[in-house]
Amino acid sequence: MGYHIRSLSEVNMYRFKKIFTLQLKSRKPEYEEAEIRIKSKILNKFVEIGMPKSFRVS
Repeated sequence: MGYHIRSLSEVNMYRFKKIFTLQLKSRKPEYEEAEIRIKSKILNKFVEIGMPKSFRVS
């Protein structure tokens, strides 16, 4: 149970690692957190752009 959710999170982490690598450019911890948040928002936007827009046809 819950494997589908786990699979989706693993796919998202794979995408994150492939696009941004795991190396952070920031040197201070508070900036590292902000960098990860920004990268996550960018990744979400990429996924949103790549999803097809579906609608019901009557």
